[in-house]
Amino acid sequence: MVAGAVPAVADGGAEPVSDTLGLLEEAMQVARELGYRVREEPLGELPGGACAVGGQRQILLNAAHPSSQRLDTLLDVLAADADVGDQPVSHLLESRLRRHRSGR
Repeated sequence: MVAGAVPAVADGGAEPVSDTLGLLEEAMQVARELGYRVREEPLGELPGGACAVGGQRQILLNAAHPSSQRLDTLLDVLAADADVGDQPVSHLLESRLRRHRSGR
C-alpha cells in the first residue's frame, strides 16, 4: 500500500473490501459444506435468503447487491442453521455469525 493511502472500504462500511470478499467466499464454502446450494442471481429488489427447490436447500443472493449486503443475507441464513457450529470457521466469520445471532 502506498504511504498515506487509505484502504478501500466495502460499500461504505468499516471493513476493507478484501475482508468482505474473503468472508463472503468463506461463508459460501461453509454453506456448501452444510448442504446448501448457493446461487447468485438478479432478484430485483429482493435480498434473497434460504429456500428449498426440489428438496434441495438453497441460498439465493441478489447478484445486483453489493458484496456486503450479499454477505449479510448469507450470514442471516447461516446464523439460523443449528449445524453451523460444527463447521470450522475463521475468528472473523465466527464474530460476524455471533452478531447475526444476536440481531446485530
